[in-house]
Amino acid sequence: MAKRAALAILLGVLFLVPVGGVEGTRTERERARLHDQIVLKKLDTVLGPAMRANDIQLWIVLTREYNVDPVFPFVTPDGTYPGGRNAYVFIDAGGPEASGRPERIVIGSHQWKQGAPFYDRVIAARGKAVGEELRKLVEQYQPRRIGVNMAEQTSAADGLTASMKDYLVEALGPDYAKRLVSAERLAIDYLDTRLPEEEALFREAAEVTRKIWEEAFSSRIITPGKTTVGDVLWFIRQRCADHNVGIWFRPDLRVERRGMKFDPSEVPPDEFVLQRGDVLHLDFGIIYLDFSTDYQKHAYILREGEEDVPAGLQRALENTNRLQDILLSEMTPGRTGEEVYTAAMGRAKAAELNAMIYSHSIGNYGHFVGAAIGSFTTGPTRGLRGQLPLRPGSYTSIELNTRTAVPEWDGQDVFVMMEDDAALTPQGMRFFIPRQTRWYLVR
Repeated sequence: MAKRAALAILLGVLFLVPVGGVEGTRTERERARLHDQIVLKKLDTVLGPAMRANDIQLWIVLTREYNVDPVFPFVTPDGTYPGGRNAYVFIDAGGPEASGRPERIVIGSHQWKQGAPFYDRVIAARGKAVGEELRKLVEQYQPRRIGVNMAEQTSAADGLTASMKDYLVEALGPDYAKRLVSAERLAIDYLDTRLPEEEALFREAAEVTRKIWEEAFSSRIITPGKTTVGDVLWFIRQRCADHNVGIWFRPDLRVERRGMKFDPSEVPPDEFVLQRGDVLHLDFGIIYLDFSTDYQKHAYILREGEEDVPAGLQRALENTNRLQDILLSEMTPGRTGEEVYTAAMGRAKAAELNAMIYSHSIGNYGHFVGAAIGSFTTGPTRGLRGQLPLRPGSYTSIELNTRTAVPEWDGQDVFVMMEDDAALTPQGMRFFIPRQTRWYLVR
């Protein structure tokens, strides 16, 4: 544990650097160059300490065409084709106090871009020959523990399929197969350790996300009494295509309306017409520059004669902002997700907030590998992600809500659900872009 904490402090500390607004998105060539720079630096500087902290001398990322290991994109250069069956092998022959980077070897086919500086050796092989070459490496280096991507609780570290494990066990033979161990914590340490230059890229992704949702929450897109929920959602998806950015989950738009139950899920989106006085809740995230964003925002469609939201709705938003403040103040390096959750919920209760917290790590994937706060229950026990400590420099999606009785709605409860991505800096948690403190208004 001490080694892992030292690794986090040594490699994870970030400083947020302001950048200008995003007018568009980068070219494909720029995106590929940035991907290669980040991956190469992480292989050079992050992987070795992560392997030593987890006592793994040889790590195998075994992948195949159409069934790609989730770690694969982040240990290979842009454009790498997984081929029929390929093994990406990382060998750290030194002990816990060693320094320097692990040796990197790729075994397989179609590895046209895998040479230096990414990999020290490229061994061309197909079919059973891949396994034979793997065994030769194991025989040569004699690792005590061979890490493979098997994980019960961390999906991004669970890329080894049943048939590929059978293939690996057969190739290594029974004696060496006994040395196979889960690389779950290694994958977490490698993926969740952020480089200083990544913050500006994530903020750029956040700015692109904001650009799209603000356009969706405009009178140019929404005409009360005519526009449907589906119209807004299809507009968002089209704008993502226009910007050449991906979406890691389909955007979700829910409506709260005076006198109507909260979730009108029985009405198809293309048939649910937006009306004046509606509260709109959007859950939306994109994939851009190797990052997934995750945001939830609220808008209000003004009634005739209104210039602003009713005071009760603004108070409801302020309650959620207060919950954000409480949570962020409890998020300090080394505290586990469960510790943060317990402390924050205790303070929320004392402040008489009707609150829920379900925040999660975010990064290369939306529901990422690091510490989770309130969204870590697996049956009756706390899962691994609730037990993970907050890593300096890592990113968290601050996801939560409060429920407030609104006088102007005859005391009806209104949920204000917010989600904002933030980084854990030496100055504390900091949002990548400003959080919402006032309602988006649709006139």
